[in-house]
Amino acid sequence: MIALAQAAPRAAARFVAPPRRLALTALALVLAASPAGAQVPDKFTNLKFFPKDIARADLVEAMRGFSFALGVRCEHCHAGAGGADLRLDFASDEKEPKKTARLMLEMVRAINGDHIGKLGAQAVRVECYTCHHGVKTPKRLDNLLYDIVEEKGLPAALAELDTLRERYYGSGAYDFGESQLNIAAFRLGRANKFDEAMAVLRLNEELYPNSSGMYVFRGNVLLMKADTAGAAAAYREAIRRDTTNNEAKGRLRDIGRPPL
Repeated sequence: MIALAQAAPRAAARFVAPPRRLALTALALVLAASPAGAQVPDKFTNLKFFPKDIARADLVEAMRGFSFALGVRCEHCHAGAGGADLRLDFASDEKEPKKTARLMLEMVRAINGDHIGKLGAQAVRVECYTCHHGVKTPKRLDNLLYDIVEEKGLPAALAELDTLRERYYGSGAYDFGESQLNIAAFRLGRANKFDEAMAVLRLNEELYPNSSGMYVFRGNVLLMKADTAGAAAAYREAIRRDTTNNEAKGRLRDIGRPPL
């Protein structure tokens, strides 16, 4: 990590890609993930979700949509040799992700048809990208970081955060805002991982040096640690940074401490 933490004033500029670059990157992903025309059969077998008589162009377009929505190539679901040649066995059910994809498609169809479809013309239909946003596993950043801390420890989680920011910042795949690290720290605190929680909050302060809300979370974690004096100091710092922070004021009242 920890170049990100050491270069916090430049963090936002470092990871922001120009809109044109993002658009070109997305287009390149779609084209790269699309099945090459010569290798897609003219007739399809083992179709279990799509109509048996679906047009070749329509099925290819749907597959391209899945590739873009999940940020994966065809071989993620289809058995066979991937890479540039894409020599795949499209009919095979060997791979578990293909079976999962069918279940997800049934889920999406049920959501749109049985629920959202009843909301009228203004309802926004669910699609793969609604949850995935270009990543294979649609997990919130705070949940992802917490799980990595649990499995591999804090250094691995912070290193993964660096990797994700470099790859996805500005794409909409993950919410890199202040709240996600605050929530991750809060969850770590509830699991009695106080050192890890405070380390995450210190990183968040480097990324958002003027934050008032982060100090409310700092106070909450310190309260979990039974450090009432430290918590009161954190809540007061939150108020110093933002005199309208009523949550911090309420926390001080709750623990019987004056705001100043």
